Amino acid sequence: DFENAAFTVFVVLVSRVILAFGLSLYIPLSKVDENMVRAHARDAVTSEKFWFRKHMAPPLQSVGDADACEEMSVLEILTGKGSYFPGLIPLIFAYLEAIQCDPETLELMRVYMDFIRRRASGQLMTAAQWMRHKVTSHPSYKHDSIVPGDVAFDLVQACVAVAEGRVRERLLLGKQWIKPLRTDDAYYVPLKQPSTVIHREEREALLERYASRYSGAGGEGDGTNDPDDVPLRRGDAPHSAH
Repeated sequence: DFENAAFTVFVVLVSRVILAFGLSLYIPLSKVDENMVRAHARDAVTSEKFWFRKHMAPPLQSVGDADACEEMSVLEILTGKGSYFPGLIPLIFAYLEAIQCDPETLELMRVYMDFIRRRASGQLMTAAQWMRHKVTSHPSYKHDSIVPGDVAFDLVQACVAVAEGRVRERLLLGKQWIKPLRTDDAYYVPLKQPSTVIHREEREALLERYASRYSGAGGEGDGTNDPDDVPLRRGDAPHSAH
């Protein structure tokens, strides 16, 4: 549920960013089809590149082709590429600053975004990689592509244990762990909504502060100075981010 919450919040925030910053993420449908084919490859998140729009917003200065697309890794799409593509995660934090997100919610957003970034960089396993690892490392598996019943049973039990917070799986979730779901400490913190669309000059100023913090494998959140472990409830997605 932590993983579901992270990706749900990410998608919602990207949709808010598109509307607030007036972005365009349109690419030719043929490129979308090609991306879908590439996404089916094993370990595509780290091994494949996907077509993405080079310029998501009208720049302050003229560029050659504002509608141009190029191939990018998932990590580049998330954290930025060169000086022309800021990345989705820096855009999200620029948006959260623009709407004056409260510190508690902002810190949870940092946890979610860092989790997604580390998945894209290969620092954390995807769910598919983790399940393959559990199967291939099981003593009953003979590496013959046949999954015995006890291997399948143990895999399901391991998935349930992680989801319920009874087992901490660093290969999958890193330092995060999930505490049993409770309702007595639920909370609601509304975000301040921008009264108007964020204009180009303000958008550029915000991005200048955030884009350099997520430069691929380096910069803030690169795992070299991880914060203390942060316990999270199952499905810990604050209402304020929806």
